[in-house]
Amino acid sequence: MSKGTLFVVGTPIGNLQDITLRALDTLKAVDLIACEDTRHTRILLDRYGIKKPLVSYYKQKEREGTERIVDELESGKNVALVTDAGTPCISDPGAILVAKCIELGLSVESVPGPSAVATAMSVAGIYSPRFAFIGFLPEKTSDKNKLLDEIKGYNIPTVYYCAPHDLERVIGYLYEKLGDRPLTVVKELTKLHETVYKGTLGNIEIANDKGEFVLIVEPVDIQKEDVDIESELRALLDSGMSKSEAAKQVAKAHGIAKNEVYAIAVKL
Repeated sequence: MSKGTLFVVGTPIGNLQDITLRALDTLKAVDLIACEDTRHTRILLDRYGIKKPLVSYYKQKEREGTERIVDELESGKNVALVTDAGTPCISDPGAILVAKCIELGLSVESVPGPSAVATAMSVAGIYSPRFAFIGFLPEKTSDKNKLLDEIKGYNIPTVYYCAPHDLERVIGYLYEKLGDRPLTVVKELTKLHETVYKGTLGNIEIANDKGEFVLIVEPVDIQKEDVDIESELRALLDSGMSKSEAAKQVAKAHGIAKNEVYAIAVKL
């Protein structure tokens, strides 16, 4: 008996028209659809007249859900994996299931669709050939602090997801750890009230903080701070501090990469 295929299907992040023809064909053809919230996915399926059995597959029960879905695949059924919005496995459940299927030699096919991180970057007006996707910050403070200590030195934009009603806390934390950096906030992507806000981590006006948000934090432009940085470095070096220690202290104070500050210290 042939085994089934797992289809990883991207679905709309807001506007229900943002679904590909291939995704619709796949959802119509499979035997079973695994989804985060059956009620949420049912809205999409009803919009396009698709009637299929649904099975709940969410973060807290990923491992148990994986076992059930693998059994269905082993029995020859084709399964579509979707999330409430966007592409599975990217800040959403699915990676455990996909890894298990690969381990067992089960077929996995991608059916690409919308992704909030790419969509946000496309309307942010930020010129950068590269960016780092961070997603949701960890829950534990110690894990958050460890992550932000690493991110602090990045010289490319970093992109974060923010849960509803959590915007002020997340921006405040990023400001505390990274200092005042350029910030773009994209609200309610593809929905009626989609809006792009510009400001900094320390100063940004957002009319309404309810909704889904993507935050894009740009690196500090070291050229704009050369005078201050040089003055601070000179003072520390004159006090007898080593170039390495001085660069470390100034970099931490301004939330910029130590190697960039060290390069200025060497020139001094």
